[in-house]
Amino acid sequence: MAGDSKLTFERFGRSYHLRIRTAEDLRAIVSLDEALWVATGAPIETINCDRTFLELVDTDRNGRILCFELADAIAWLLKNLSDTSGVDAGRAVLSLAAINVGEEEGRRIHASAGKMLARLGADDAGEITLEQVRKIKAEVEATPVSGAGVVLPEAAEDPEVRQFIADVVATVGGAPHPGGAVGAAQAQLEQFLAGAQAYLEWRRQGELPPGQSRSEVMPLGEGTAAAYALLSGVRDKMDQYFAQCEAVALDAELGGRLGPRPAELEGMDFGDPAAIREVLKSAPLARARADRVLGFADPVNPHYAVRLAELRTGLIEPVLGASDESLSEDQWGRIKQAFAAHEAWVTSKAGSDVEPLGAEKLQAYLDPRFARAVRALMAASAETAFVLDNIRQAEKLILYQAYLRDLANNFVSFPHLYSAERRAMFELGTLIMDGRRFNLSVRVDNRAQHAAVAKSSNMYVLYVEIAPKGGGEKYEVAVPVTSGGKGNLCVGKRGVFEDVHGNECDARVMQIIENPISVGEALISPFQRMGRLVTGKIEAITTQAEKKLDTATAATVTQVRAGGPTAGAAPAQGSGMMAGGLLMGGGVAVAALGSAVAYFTKTLAGLQYWQILIGLGGAVLAVVVPISIIAALKLRRRDLSGILAGSGWAINARMRLTRGLGRFFTQRPRYPKEAKGVRRPRKWLILAAIVVLAAIAVSAYLYLRR
Repeated sequence: MAGDSKLTFERFGRSYHLRIRTAEDLRAIVSLDEALWVATGAPIETINCDRTFLELVDTDRNGRILCFELADAIAWLLKNLSDTSGVDAGRAVLSLAAINVGEEEGRRIHASAGKMLARLGADDAGEITLEQVRKIKAEVEATPVSGAGVVLPEAAEDPEVRQFIADVVATVGGAPHPGGAVGAAQAQLEQFLAGAQAYLEWRRQGELPPGQSRSEVMPLGEGTAAAYALLSGVRDKMDQYFAQCEAVALDAELGGRLGPRPAELEGMDFGDPAAIREVLKSAPLARARADRVLGFADPVNPHYAVRLAELRTGLIEPVLGASDESLSEDQWGRIKQAFAAHEAWVTSKAGSDVEPLGAEKLQAYLDPRFARAVRALMAASAETAFVLDNIRQAEKLILYQAYLRDLANNFVSFPHLYSAERRAMFELGTLIMDGRRFNLSVRVDNRAQHAAVAKSSNMYVLYVEIAPKGGGEKYEVAVPVTSGGKGNLCVGKRGVFEDVHGNECDARVMQIIENPISVGEALISPFQRMGRLVTGKIEAITTQAEKKLDTATAATVTQVRAGGPTAGAAPAQGSGMMAGGLLMGGGVAVAALGSAVAYFTKTLAGLQYWQILIGLGGAVLAVVVPISIIAALKLRRRDLSGILAGSGWAINARMRLTRGLGRFFTQRPRYPKEAKGVRRPRKWLILAAIVVLAAIAVSAYLYLRR
């Protein structure tokens, strides 16, 4: 591999990480085998860095940065810089002299940077900052005509054209402008013009021919729309009535089954007007007749009485030209046929979105000068797009110079993770809980998926819900506990989370993955279990004795109450027997305890002191040694890669948790030295423990030499 001699690796967490400190180290990444990268993929949502920078690196816009994208970014950066000292320093300030004008993109960036400095009145500055570039970028994006061809109304000097653009946006919608407003793009303009043309054409089809009062589309002339509204409002009910008449004509007995069913009426509350109206609404229009005629003098459904009266005067009489007292099925069919053309015209209506502007205004807007003026403004957007593109290229070069080295040190290598002086890009903040500071936290989008992967890390992991102050959206983080013990950590426990920006947020533990935390905790755990076992047995014995005492006391009181003053002898005898039983039981217990103590004392009296020490030491070692070995093996296998892999990172190397790093990630702060009233650790206790262990070791040595 070319350039291998320039590669320098450092060892962190039992893995080798490429040292990346300069632009030359970045150059070496391009030739480094991807199998030697610590990570080969990462979701940008988990990286704390400038969002625009991350989106620029993510060229395929899939929300993940992969190896080829980082390598391409490095190649682009080094190609467009002739001086890489800004990369070495991670500066967000671009020196114009550092731009490689031998490249086409470099020349464009250099020219754009010079124009921006001139616009800012700093022609002789020689360098431009990220803030300055973004200021100019925001100003250009806020111009009425964007680089994407989106035109705002204020872009037009002619008031009529300005109103035209506003009406286009108001009727057919608009496209987002970079400045935050909504304007008209080519698609909206064409949609508006087509809609206006279609609406006016549809409207012309409904107009009456000159000199005529009626037409096929307008069978009742100016009154057609009102009559059609009456027809539409009652047509379904009328069709239902005549269908029921056909059923009655076939079988007269069917007439009794056409109304509401008895079960429906039984459950109806006749005191509720709304319920009654609902039944009438679904009931037949009138009693069906076998002659298929609707008699206007016959009783009709009260819910439709007014509509039928309006239908008779506003539709039936004008169409049929008569004022009959009834309407046959054939006549009803002729009425519907008379409005068939009008119905087809109504359903074919086009341009409804532009209709509110009115036919007169739409006709005026079809004048070619309006569309021509807007298209001219859109054509001018090409110049804006060119300027914006150059500005964005300058912004890209500054961002890459400032952040690309740090991204590589959190992707190709992870030195920041193993450093106490700075945070890695994927760290979100510090959890303060249970008197400790947990300094490592990683974002979690799906807790179940993360937990399934994190279990392989052999780490004790807290899943904590973070509620930002001010009512921001809640999110979850995974927090490994890397030293000390479990303490009072439990699901539901609350604490404070300090994010990387210094904001304090409410925190609550939602789930825990339990694993050994430290050797000390593992050594103490069997003795804690033994203590809980002994305590539990004592509590069980005490509870049983209390129950027996309560039972005996209750029985005695019951006997006394039952016997009364005249039968005192029997209760007294029973009470005495019970008291004697209690004393006898207590005596037996005391005797047994005394015998056990005597046996234990006699056994110890027959041993030498060193034999006692050896016995105790052997018992302790028999418990401690295997537990220590098992705990040490488990703790040695703790791997931080599982925490990141659960969050979507593609980790390519082992990231073992070192002892020092474990203490840094989980800290119990000490009280200030000058603080008063705080008990300090007593060194003599440690010294005494050392002396006891030494005595056990010496005694064991002397015993083995005998």
